Amino acid sequence: MNIKKRMVGVNYHPHDWSCDQWGKDLDSMKNAGFSVVRLGHLCWDSFEPKENVYTFEWMDKVMDMCYERGIKVFLDIPTRPAPLWLHKKYPSIDIVNESGQRLNANTRYMEDVGDPHFQNYALNLAEIMVKRYCDHPAMLAFGLCNELGSGFHSYSQTALIRFQKWLKDKYTTIENLNISWNTKRWSRKLEEFSDVFFPVSGSEIKGAPEPFLDMKRFFSDEILSYMKELNKCVKTNAPNIPVSTNHWAENKNVGFDYQKDYRNIIDYPGIGFYPGVNPEYEDGFIGACMNTDYRIGELDVPMWGLEFQTGTNGGYGPPKGVLRMYAYLSWVYRNDMVCAWTWRSMLGGEEQYLYGLLDHDGSFGWKYYEYKQIAEEWNALEEKQICRLDDSKSIAVAYSYDSHTVSQYAENYYKTDYKKGQVLETYKALFHNNIDCNIIDLRKVEKEYQIVIVPGHCLMDKESAATIRAMVENGATVIMTAYSAKVNENNQAFTESLPGYLSDVFGIKVRGFDRAVTHITSVNEGGIDKDPTIIRRKEIDVEIDRKQLGIKVDYHEFIELDTAEAIGYYSNIDDENNVAVTCNNFEKGKAIYVGIPANENLLTVLMENYGKGIFTRSDVPKGIITRQLSNNHQIYINTTDKTVSIDLKQESKGVLRNQMYSKTLTINPYEVGIIKF
Repeated sequence: MNIKKRMVGVNYHPHDWSCDQWGKDLDSMKNAGFSVVRLGHLCWDSFEPKENVYTFEWMDKVMDMCYERGIKVFLDIPTRPAPLWLHKKYPSIDIVNESGQRLNANTRYMEDVGDPHFQNYALNLAEIMVKRYCDHPAMLAFGLCNELGSGFHSYSQTALIRFQKWLKDKYTTIENLNISWNTKRWSRKLEEFSDVFFPVSGSEIKGAPEPFLDMKRFFSDEILSYMKELNKCVKTNAPNIPVSTNHWAENKNVGFDYQKDYRNIIDYPGIGFYPGVNPEYEDGFIGACMNTDYRIGELDVPMWGLEFQTGTNGGYGPPKGVLRMYAYLSWVYRNDMVCAWTWRSMLGGEEQYLYGLLDHDGSFGWKYYEYKQIAEEWNALEEKQICRLDDSKSIAVAYSYDSHTVSQYAENYYKTDYKKGQVLETYKALFHNNIDCNIIDLRKVEKEYQIVIVPGHCLMDKESAATIRAMVENGATVIMTAYSAKVNENNQAFTESLPGYLSDVFGIKVRGFDRAVTHITSVNEGGIDKDPTIIRRKEIDVEIDRKQLGIKVDYHEFIELDTAEAIGYYSNIDDENNVAVTCNNFEKGKAIYVGIPANENLLTVLMENYGKGIFTRSDVPKGIITRQLSNNHQIYINTTDKTVSIDLKQESKGVLRNQMYSKTLTINPYEVGIIKF
């Protein structure tokens, strides 16, 4: 299939509007230069209002109307939310909370996707839809449902039986499970798999760390398994149609281990690109770019932004120009589709005040015209064959679903948030220096990298440890930060020297830790509530090459040297425990250990000093994102609210505004410039 490199479009819900409105809306999309529309999501009972009663005629008409206007259709298979008639027929689909209470489906995504009855009906709908539309000339791709990974876990009896079977398949014998869960601790030994219950009792009580991690893995595997079944349905009945999905693996309530099996789920990774409406908060758009890299992983295909920021719940939109800035920023980070969420602000329902391109009365807001500008510019860039240079990446950042789960469980110890405080902080060191990376799962790495950063990988399984060992042996530089390798694959603390499985590779032993601030715990020790006020006891910094980096250290580990050498030191610490950063020459490579959680400034220095020449600091002001493009073009994106001047070193011509620049490019807040040297 010939797929455009850049697509701009919108999410549209024709079932919300009269058929007389469809043509007017699609004409407006065509006039805006939109090339794709996403349809079908969130409307199972509009296709199947009653069991085995199907009403696809309305969608047939919409598909034909899209084709007549030259608009391609990304068609979602809407298996969530499940229709109420299915909940009524099979109550096992309903969500049961941690207290054992069945919950009515009062909001979307309140179905147990692992329930066999749900899957039978959902996959039946999927098969009928795929067969019906696979040969339609408007078809671009199928979507594997909307936002799988969001919603709620179900702790029903039927889910428990599936969990028990999952455990038996994994551990084979109850003896193996008892060892892995350390059940002899506090008299929790199991005699058979049917003795297992979910390690939650109400919303406040969590069981032991070992079964809690396995429970989260079980729920994750069920989502992955369901997504693979949807993929199989499409590939069986429409082998030539690409597949993507607007999943939500990063959802804080549910989520799943996406990179464990993403290669077997999608052809093109999909995302809801939501940086937020406040661009002053840079973590929003940096995090959106990080999630894009995470979902691409090691695939050699671009991202599809199946949903893209317009407004938000209660927020009409960001400052003017920011949506365009977001679109180009996402494109630089390998996204080829900007599909606005949503076309028209919804009159009712749960997203009544989530504002789209059109206002509630159907009038065109400024966001419509900004998306129109994006479409016009992207179509022009397509005609001029100005493309990204998606070269292979020499730097990788490791991400671990298990480590994220473990750190959330044990918040009294892991005070630094795993995703925001470790992974995002690492990513910023690359983002602010305009350096690309892949985000990888150490359990299965298919490409070679020169620098690999492992931020706060608190759970270290044997597969990940073997990957790190092999990388260093073969000449890579691996940088691992504090909190890493504290527990093994069963979520039990290592009995061997830390970092577990890797002490010899890094040439050190971690011998404890301290905090420069008072430690606040949720455990009521001695029956007396403690003062929750955090007090700073010490001012600790990190020094490299006799220069302090200006870091306000909270948590720091004590590092004992073995074969490694010290390359960084804590300030204001006793000499015997003052080693902060170490480097060990191991076989052909280097293993660097950092005794504090990931810090952008520190990681920048380390990559600059030990990055084999592939890491260089950006020569443009902070907040300017730039990349070399094809045919001697360069893009500059101002992500800040300040006007910035950039030294171009030679005369150049602007592509978007068709003007000449005499060695200086002045770029306004949230503006984008593409120049040809």
